[in-house]
Amino acid sequence: MSLRLLHYSDLENAFDDPGRIARLAGRIESLRDGATLVAGTGDNTAPGVLALSEDGKQSLDFFEAVTPIVDTPGNHDFDHGYDALREIIAESPQTWVSANVELDGHCFGEEVGVEPWTVVKRGDYHVGIIGVTTPTTPSITPPASTLTVTDPVAAVEDAIEVMDDRGVDVTVVLAHLADDEQIARQCDVDVILGGHVHSERIERIDGTVLTRPPAGGGALYEVVLDDDGTASVNRHTVEDAPVDEG
Repeated sequence: MSLRLLHYSDLENAFDDPGRIARLAGRIESLRDGATLVAGTGDNTAPGVLALSEDGKQSLDFFEAVTPIVDTPGNHDFDHGYDALREIIAESPQTWVSANVELDGHCFGEEVGVEPWTVVKRGDYHVGIIGVTTPTTPSITPPASTLTVTDPVAAVEDAIEVMDDRGVDVTVVLAHLADDEQIARQCDVDVILGGHVHSERIERIDGTVLTRPPAGGGALYEVVLDDDGTASVNRHTVEDAPVDEG
């Protein structure tokens, strides 16, 4: 059975349009099966008008509906402060991975379950997943000014070294970065699911598949990895997707 990755990112103000966010949830549910891994790549709690009034917690209804497997913090996920994000992480169903974001010398959010990387089984695959965030976060997001965000390439390399003995079949990086191409060129990874930059992308660099869906939840990307090592990417719009009424 092929491994399917469903990738959304930078939902931001999609929550201000109930129909759009409900159709994104419906599209995810229409595509997933037992070998599907649903992943977000940051900025999926803020910014937005509803996010301002809910401190980002409006995202929890979406997370509960689509039960993502993994997500990584984006710079805007810190818009409402450390405690607000910790509460979202603690209450959401997915595992949050963050290999290069530290606070006071520790992985941010480790006390509520954030891990630098994780390994999950989907179908016949053991998938190693690493999360990294743009090093500019402390300077562009004032509530995050006391974070230390280390070099993402080095963080990915360190995580891969630790995962080497875990029987990983596929390595995926969740990259909320402006420049994730350097990870593709310097690290042995199969897929980079990107965010932060709002232009769409489907690309292959040195054998690594890179995707970046549009901001605002208007489309969902599907990466399919077959047993023979080939990969394909499909773009799914949400405007004609079934509505998740919940």
